[in-house]
Amino acid sequence: MTSELLSFARRRSQRLGRDGARAVVEVGPLTIERPALVINRMTTPPDAAWRSAVPGEREYAAAELTAFVLSWLRALDCPVRNRPEPVCLAGPAPHPQLAQLFAQRSGLACGEGIRSGTYAQLVVLDGEILNPEEIAQRAGTAMPRGFAASVSSFAHAVGADTALIGIDMIVGEGQWLFQGVTPLPALPAAGSFLVDGLIALAESHRSAAPREGVQA
Repeated sequence: MTSELLSFARRRSQRLGRDGARAVVEVGPLTIERPALVINRMTTPPDAAWRSAVPGEREYAAAELTAFVLSWLRALDCPVRNRPEPVCLAGPAPHPQLAQLFAQRSGLACGEGIRSGTYAQLVVLDGEILNPEEIAQRAGTAMPRGFAASVSSFAHAVGADTALIGIDMIVGEGQWLFQGVTPLPALPAAGSFLVDGLIALAESHRSAAPREGVQA
């Protein structure tokens, strides 16, 4: 479901009350009400339908739709990777200098110490590197000892404990140097590991949810 399709929704409704939040979004024949899992990769509000409006109306619509997305995806009780934030609707996106500071504190090497290196992106789900063996094989260099723990610590530091992020690295001469972080990783690099991880998230939530008629 793209942001552009969401902008042409026939209905957007969210009700907040003592019993929590209830939302319904209707896009064509599809009704989104209680999803089992959400992977959010929305960088802009779903305002494509308003692009031809006069500036004042377009800006107003963008602000209202941004507020709706923030409230809607924040209130869902299913696993959401990544929940939107006011700074970035796609999830954790710290300032580059702040990200580098957290990387250094987490034990990740930073800087420009490699003359000739290879780019590699780590796809990290809830602090765990997905498909690490294949990533290391493509990079031609094994990951340093304690590297996975440093990545997990970094994810925690930037608020990505329950998020899907990409960590950009330059690899060479036996080193893995941190280059940046993105809430929009290249998903094919994670392969079936990502699919398995997301299925496990959905199943874990479903098994933990209280059944109707059963006291939690």
